[in-house]
Formats: sequence, structure tokens, C-alpha cells
Amino acid sequence: MSLIIINEIIKNQDIALHIYNYYLILKHFKNKELTKKRLNLFLNYFKDKPEYYDVIIDYLHFDNPYVKKMIVNDLILEKIIKKHPYVIKYMDDTYKNNEMVIKEACYFNSYYFKYASNELKINIKFILKLLEVNIFVYFFIDEKIRTNNEIYEKIKKINPLLLGLI
Repeated sequence: MSLIIINEIIKNQDIALHIYNYYLILKHFKNKELTKKRLNLFLNYFKDKPEYYDVIIDYLHFDNPYVKKMIVNDLILEKIIKKHPYVIKYMDDTYKNNEMVIKEACYFNSYYFKYASNELKINIKFILKLLEVNIFVYFFIDEKIRTNNEIYEKIKKINPLLLGLI
């Protein structure tokens, strides 16, 4: 019903639809928890409209299990992690083993390295790349990994003062 009214006022279907979509987002998502009803609206109407992902993500609080179901593609996953990196703790092991997810979360805060899969926590090549993103990940690396010569040299090169803190 609202779309019909907007169409009559605006007289341009594309603009009217865009306004209507923002109306739906504001009505259903603004400053609200992600519920099953809102998740279904996203999955059935907005999942193929990436131009609205940022707006929806900005309005939602993601500290619940529905967030996993909202991740329908890599783009939405990346946007959620960039804006709300704390959701890593609610994600399945599949995501905790995803280098991009852990890298984006650790860019925000090195603490999120603790949610990485065991496989990534011992992957020297990944850790070396991660240290370039956030040097403080070093404090969350297992002691056995810290003694690795490549890790030691990387820390020595980037910030040798960290070596004296542990």
C-alpha cells in the first residue's frame, strides 16, 4: 500500500521504490535486534540488494545467533565483520577458519585473534600477514609460535619494543 502512495506522489518508479526500501529499513531495522521476522525480511527481500546492506547493518545489533543466517554471501560477511567485528564470537568454525574474517576482525582489535580456528592460530604465513595488519596480535599468539624465527624477525622489524614486553 505504501509503495502505491509513494508512486503517485513521486511519479518515478525507481525513486519511489528506493524511498520505499528505505521506509522498510527504517520501520523494521532501525536500532533493533535481529529477530526471526527481520531476518526473513532481509533474506526474502534485501539479500539481493547489496546497495542496502550498509544501512541495514548500521541499524542492527548483532549479538544473537540470527547473524549467522544473515550471511548469504562474502560481501555481507565482509561488511558485517568490518562494522561489527565482535560477531566473530557467534560465528561457526567455518568463519573462524576464514582468513579474511579473522584479518578484518583483528584489524579492529587484536583481541579477536583468540576466536580464530586452531588451524589459523598455528599458520605461520597467516600470522605473519596478520602482524602487518595489527602488530598487537603478537600478544595473543601461542608461546611456541612466538619463538618461531620468522615471527621474531617480523616483530623485530616492525616494533622491537614488543619483544621486551613479554
